[in-house]
Amino acid sequence: MIPIVTPDSNEQPTRPELLKILCILTFIGSGLSLVSNTIMFFTIDIIKAYFENGDFNFLAENMDLTALELLITVNPYYFLIQTLVFAASIYGAYLMWSLKKMGFHIYTISQLVLIILAQVFLPALPFPLFELMLSLIFITFYARNLKYMS
Repeated sequence: MIPIVTPDSNEQPTRPELLKILCILTFIGSGLSLVSNTIMFFTIDIIKAYFENGDFNFLAENMDLTALELLITVNPYYFLIQTLVFAASIYGAYLMWSLKKMGFHIYTISQLVLIILAQVFLPALPFPLFELMLSLIFITFYARNLKYMS
């Protein structure tokens, strides 16, 4: 007869090191993006006014302002939607930190929505290939840790 081993109910599941690193990197990256998009949402009208007044002309001597021009023409709700999606990404990472599989699904959907948002709101920009590759790398490494999640 094969003995049945039952896990001790007091024993905490262990979080793999790779999962810890991925979650911390997600907390940092998505957290900074959440903050910057929130700031942009609340200040985009001020930035537009300064740009229209020519207050950024001194920068034109040293750098190309086409990216700034593109940013100030985008719908401000782009920044609000991105803020919400980055918050969902952080929540997904938090759930994975707590070893919950649902976090993987929330995180994955959030990353895909971020790629789509950029294409919808900023179609003049080239396809965000780097962001897509980075998201796929993170999703792949998170997927490798699904076996530790319930």
